[in-house]
Amino acid sequence: MQAPSRDIVTLAAGQALTGTATSLLTSVSSLSGAYLAPSPALSTVPVTATVLGALLMIYPASHLMAAMGRRKGFILKAGVGIAGSAVCCAAMVLGSFWLLVLGTFVLGLFSAFGQYYRFAALDAARSPEERTAAVSLVTGAGVAGGLAGPYLGSHALGLFGAVPYANAFLSLSLVCVALALSQSFLSRQLGVTMPAAAGAVPEPTHLGKGFYVASALCACGFAVMTLVMNAAPLSIHRSGHDLHASAIVMQVHFALMYLPSFINPWLAGLLGLRGLTAAGIVASIGGCVLALYPDQGLNLYMLELGLAGMGWNFIFNGGTLLLARTYRESAKTRAQGVNSILVFSANVAASLLAGVLFDWRGWAAVNLACLPLLAVAAWLLWHAGRSIRMPSAPA
Repeated sequence: MQAPSRDIVTLAAGQALTGTATSLLTSVSSLSGAYLAPSPALSTVPVTATVLGALLMIYPASHLMAAMGRRKGFILKAGVGIAGSAVCCAAMVLGSFWLLVLGTFVLGLFSAFGQYYRFAALDAARSPEERTAAVSLVTGAGVAGGLAGPYLGSHALGLFGAVPYANAFLSLSLVCVALALSQSFLSRQLGVTMPAAAGAVPEPTHLGKGFYVASALCACGFAVMTLVMNAAPLSIHRSGHDLHASAIVMQVHFALMYLPSFINPWLAGLLGLRGLTAAGIVASIGGCVLALYPDQGLNLYMLELGLAGMGWNFIFNGGTLLLARTYRESAKTRAQGVNSILVFSANVAASLLAGVLFDWRGWAAVNLACLPLLAVAAWLLWHAGRSIRMPSAPA
């Protein structure tokens, strides 16, 4: 097997640091929101603000990186992350819920750029055959962040003493500094869309039915993960466990969101991309069914969140690789932007619904809401076999 290029290794480092920032933010957003919120039903509003910020930036980010390249785009992203972390830290020190919402909104702008690492991996692949391995390596590197983020959330720097969660946001800003430094090693032209030559006939940018099927599949998988992941810290806390216990559960979740990526090329070769995605749907259903058990202990939470993480990995990676077969190179910028808008539109609803459902009927209701989405994902996957042209051998 050919050794990965410098760009793929650098993107993997960026994904690891982005995973650290994202998992740290996820570990403390709901809890910091609950600490400052004037009503328990508003506890996940900071999470929703993050997803809303990402939704508003996700399409412009695609065009910015087409013009600037992945290197400048990811460095810009890190700068936005530093600013958002500082605002959140100030919100905790000042005890201002709405300042926290503003800071998490800015962190949403930051997270929008992070969704393009999977597409940057496709750019960095030196051949079509290397695509699955490149996406798997870059996505899989997120496991380091999945373990580091919750750890930093519960063992953050002690600069602000007893101010809850302020130190976690300070740690997040330092992660973003490291992210900016790491991405400076990317090739300057990676991902830059070159302007068409004068007089050249514009190539089509039409997005067909297969594109929307694959995009909807990605959106369903991400929405399920968002519902479960955002409600989990609240449920664990309500069950009487402390932040350290919650961090352990979230570490398991994030580890299994990313670790399966390292076997995805083998699984895709064995099962095909549709089989890989189907395995994710089955794993997610298993986690949701276990959540209906009335006596939820820490070990059961770890199993449920682990299955949710594994399910997301298989659905989202399989869906992304299916998606790459549905558009021409000339439509790349538009396709990646539209796909990300669809995914984050689902996430805005899911992140807000997580808090409402949990406050209304608890952990079981959140997981019951996931089952219809997974049924839709299964139908879309079946439909993908008819609308997306599959090669004779899996990628």
